[in-house]
Amino acid sequence: MHVFLSRGRFTSVEDLRDHVDERWSENGEAEPSAFMRETGTAELEPMCVEAVHARDDGHLAPVVPGVLLRDVSYADQWLPQVTSTEPADAALCVFAPNVVARPLGSSLNYLGRFTYRA
Repeated sequence: MHVFLSRGRFTSVEDLRDHVDERWSENGEAEPSAFMRETGTAELEPMCVEAVHARDDGHLAPVVPGVLLRDVSYADQWLPQVTSTEPADAALCVFAPNVVARPLGSSLNYLGRFTYRA
């Protein structure tokens, strides 16, 4: 899974999801989101993407990744691998089967790729 962080850019989980989730044209055709274009993600399974915002957890200020990400799926397995203490107020966790071709191409801060067992 890939983890991306942001600080001061998104006001809510909905705002973050708007950056990530593909849209549909008036013709019913899928249009890639900004995140998908930046990272070379051809298809996105939204049920395998978790968006987190500090305000939704009751925090008014950015927090360290260990606090922000503690309730994400399988966090007990991969969160101990996170060494960053850079505060963030939004996070995006992209799980398989999603394939992120260019994670460093994202306008979000790329925290890294982590392994877990489902």
